[in-house]
This record gives sequence, structure tokens and C-alpha cells, in this order.
Amino acid sequence: MAETKEIAEGMRKLLPIVLVLFASNAFGESIADLRQKAAAGDAEAQTTLGVRYANGRGVRKNYKEAVKWYHKAAEQGDAAGQYNLGLMYRIGRGVPKDYVAAYAWYRLAAYSGFKGGSKSRETIAKEMTPEQFAEAQELSKELLKKIEADKKK
Repeated sequence: MAETKEIAEGMRKLLPIVLVLFASNAFGESIADLRQKAAAGDAEAQTTLGVRYANGRGVRKNYKEAVKWYHKAAEQGDAAGQYNLGLMYRIGRGVPKDYVAAYAWYRLAAYSGFKGGSKSRETIAKEMTPEQFAEAQELSKELLKKIEADKKK
């Protein structure tokens, strides 16, 4: 009887893992395909790969790896990558908590048309000092200039 309970418990623990693996292959691109596209500079694939790492979907959860891919996408002007990078800075996952960087990336996400960017930017602004706010404004301007210059290359 105890052996049957152990087997049942083991199956219960494995089921979520099996479902994640199935979903990652059946309802989206494989991790290998995403990595290949992301490495080739595909911003959408970079953001998607970041999401997979942040949520542990098809890969082991790794916030630093998620930030790496969000950053690559964000620097190319990908609005979702910018928003997700802002979120990681806001909550301190994979990077130290940094409201200045979070605000700057949220601001760029809003500028790029990401719907949640404006609201998140406004929310975090309420938690910042005037000095942080001014610094975040400058940082977002610098980041935007760099992104636009890189697009012209």
C-alpha cells in the first residue's frame, strides 16, 4: 500500500513537468528553435525566450537568463522586452531592484506602444524620489537615442 502511494505521489509531481514539456512543444516553438532565432537577433524570439526562462516553461527557471534575453530584445526596441525588463528591475528578479531602470524601460515600452507601459511607469513614479525620477527621465532619453541609432545601422 505504501509503495502505491509513493508511485501516485511521484506521478503527481511529474505531471506538471510533463505538461510543461508538452505545452512548450505543442503550443509554441521548441526551446532549440527559440534559442537559434534569439541568437540570430530575432527580438520577438528573445522576448519569448526570456518569458520561458522567467516562468520555467520548457527550461529551468533562471531570472538572470531571462533578463539577458529581455535586455537584448529591449535594446532592439521590442516593446514587450522593454516592459518585461522594467518589471524585472522593479521587483529585483535577475537584477538588483532599481526603480530608475524600471521606470526608464517602462517609459520606452509605453513609447513603443505597449499598453501596460504607461500604467506601470505611473505607478512606479509614485514610489520614486524627485532625484530618481529626474535620473530615470535622462536614462530613458539616452536609451531611446541608442535604440534609434542602432536601428539606423
